[in-house]
Amino acid sequence: MKNQLIFILAIVLLVGCGKQSSKTEKPTITVSILPQKYIVEQIAKDYFDVNVMVVAGASPATYSPTPKQMTQLDKSEAYLKIGHIGYEQTWMKKVKAIHRNLDIVDTSKGVKLIYGMEEQHGDHVHLHGIDPHIWMAPHTFRKVAENTFSALKKLAPKKEEEFQKGLEQLLKKIDQLHKIGQQELANKKGRTFMIFHPALGYLAREFQLNQLAMEVDGKEPSAKHLTHIVDEAKKEGIKVIFIQKEFSTDQASMIAKEIDGKVTVINPLAYNWPEEMEKIIRNLAQALN
Repeated sequence: MKNQLIFILAIVLLVGCGKQSSKTEKPTITVSILPQKYIVEQIAKDYFDVNVMVVAGASPATYSPTPKQMTQLDKSEAYLKIGHIGYEQTWMKKVKAIHRNLDIVDTSKGVKLIYGMEEQHGDHVHLHGIDPHIWMAPHTFRKVAENTFSALKKLAPKKEEEFQKGLEQLLKKIDQLHKIGQQELANKKGRTFMIFHPALGYLAREFQLNQLAMEVDGKEPSAKHLTHIVDEAKKEGIKVIFIQKEFSTDQASMIAKEIDGKVTVINPLAYNWPEEMEKIIRNLAQALN
């Protein structure tokens, strides 16, 4: 607690000593992850400077911003959060405490969220966790894009018509990805794929697939769970294990040997969202053959 207070005090002092922005500078907004930067730049082109908090190669579940990143927030007109990733759950209150006038917008508003397992307690039910990976499916990414547009037009009302055109172009790309998913995965409904970290839950829901994750509640699998997923993989005929590029492939490679399969690396945090999503969809279709 003492270290956290010292950290926040240091940031406050740095912010207070920061230079005033030049009038010729573009307005800055901050987002949590790279796919959000893609959304902003598709809608607003180069009108904004976009500051991304979770740097490339880092995990959005555990990332901690640097003091420099926290001071850079002082230049931001708004913070567009993706919704429920671990970094935001840990740091949003601290961000707000330091930058009291910063407008924080939740771009997950209106998304039908996926919750963890239900547990009955007397006359009520506890829901375990929210799947935060809402950018990993066309339908939910579409909602994030619409929420982002709403935030951007409030920041620059005179640019609304231009931003609307950018949004429409982006939505066409998103809808095209959904069509590709329908074409590639139409005859795969009900099939199961395996992934190390459960990042494709929304994609699985959209195309009626089953996601079998090695990781459980953000923790590496136990020996018992590994035995279970090997049995499930053999039962389902799974031969491919998907894993995000920020994770070690050691355990996934070990399981791949057990099922006589292979490991395929994906990058859910790639900037070029349509390119990466199309690659994931086609890899899924091939893996489920």
